[in-house]
Amino acid sequence: MGHVKIDIAKSDRSYAVKYALNDAAGVRSLLRDRHRISSARFRGDTAASDILIDLHSAINSAGLTERQTEAIAWVYGVDLTQEKAAAIMGVTQPTVKQSVDEAVEKIAAVYKRWEYGEITVEYDGEAEETTEGAAA
Repeated sequence: MGHVKIDIAKSDRSYAVKYALNDAAGVRSLLRDRHRISSARFRGDTAASDILIDLHSAINSAGLTERQTEAIAWVYGVDLTQEKAAAIMGVTQPTVKQSVDEAVEKIAAVYKRWEYGEITVEYDGEAEETTEGAAA
């Protein structure tokens, strides 16, 4: 007789994360995980594209100052520490922290105005390991 390959451990390698986008903590988490969500697009997750498009729109609609935009770009876009971002921007680390905090609040206010609520993103541990291994 033949055999069938069934991945019985798949659920052990995957997990879901909920982002409450109407508060600053949820937006901060979404910004932090943006690269991971972005990589899901290349595995056929069209919802990931929608999430990123909405995030981009929320950032553009938030009315961020130049300093807030730059701080968000360095800290969450390039994944620099606040200290390194501060050195590049020519300001202190507390200034970068304040700019990021204010920007995140403004972005959360946009999501709240849109009545966006909460989203759930599922991550596949196997794909994560493959992506991380390729980056190293």
